[in-house]
Amino acid sequence: MHIVCLAKRWQHHTASGGYDRLAQEVGATVVQRSRQSGLMHRVLRRLWNTRSGSNLHLLDYRYEDLLAESRVLVRSLLRRPDAVHVLYADEQLDLLLRWRRLLPCPLIASFHLPTVRVADRFERVQKHLLGGIDAAIVVSRCQLKDFQCWLGQNKVVYVPHGIDTKRFCPGDRDAQRGLLRVIIVGEHMRDWETTHRIIDECNARKLPVLIDAVLPQTLWPVLTGCANTRLHSGIPEDELIRLYQEADVLLIPVLDSTANNTVLESLACGTPVISNSGDGIADYVDDTCGWLFEKGEVLGMVKLIEQLTKDPELTWSRRESARRKALEFCWHRVVAQLLAIYEAVAGGDSPAAAISTREKSLIMPFAIPPV
Repeated sequence: MHIVCLAKRWQHHTASGGYDRLAQEVGATVVQRSRQSGLMHRVLRRLWNTRSGSNLHLLDYRYEDLLAESRVLVRSLLRRPDAVHVLYADEQLDLLLRWRRLLPCPLIASFHLPTVRVADRFERVQKHLLGGIDAAIVVSRCQLKDFQCWLGQNKVVYVPHGIDTKRFCPGDRDAQRGLLRVIIVGEHMRDWETTHRIIDECNARKLPVLIDAVLPQTLWPVLTGCANTRLHSGIPEDELIRLYQEADVLLIPVLDSTANNTVLESLACGTPVISNSGDGIADYVDDTCGWLFEKGEVLGMVKLIEQLTKDPELTWSRRESARRKALEFCWHRVVAQLLAIYEAVAGGDSPAAAISTREKSLIMPFAIPPV
């Protein structure tokens, strides 16, 4: 199939991670926003920024996103694709909706943000344009209810985020260690207050814990005074994977969530996850490969960490299950579902019916590499 993907690359994503990897996996033609230089673009960017100041519903949408959408439209008019797939529709879809009548093919959109972040846009500002979306893909089940209400039940499907399970994989690891190794990675929608309190309480109890925190230097101050914490920033992907592999658990308290790259990377490396229940994390983590607590929970997580320091077998018992869970989200399984959606929508059928049929055929055994 001839698919055009409108993609976006986030700086905090690893080289092998991120949802834009999907375009490569399905063999799509990729159009991506890029910084434009020159006097003309500086003038046009300034004019656009001035006129778009009130469009708060567009979130991270920039002048370069407008140009990228324009390129998709022109490319589609010159050579009609089977479908256009906007990979981050929360933040890079506007012109194609407003000029939908010119796009000569189905429009598919993936959404990543919690629905509260886009509710004003779809319930008020652009409610009249939603009929232009032929299929909406959400990356967690907690998004389904709202998007089905906005777009119609048969147009919305849950397809999980994918992960490169060859690149992110278990490595050699010493089972006999004196310290519990905890890793913290990323920044998006993290609950830093809870994280800081957990670290402080672990130190107050003098627990044998060593924490590796991989986050931008601009966020280092949020962990100021956290003893037994090593801060990392801008490290190569190989080094990040090594830290995942050597860690006993990933600690990732969140304020809100849908899919999370860090969780998938950790699971793929065979490292169990400590996080929060109630939102998208629960689609990727269960009690076989991690531990989920209510948002803002501190003492429960600290008690668990203390238990893990006394009984390392608790983390070892979940390592194989973590890897097995990640294999459910390997890209070839995700792509199989996406291709079914593309075929259905290009043929004028319901994406919901197509994904239901495809999911049944994806139940298969896995060979689990040693962890």
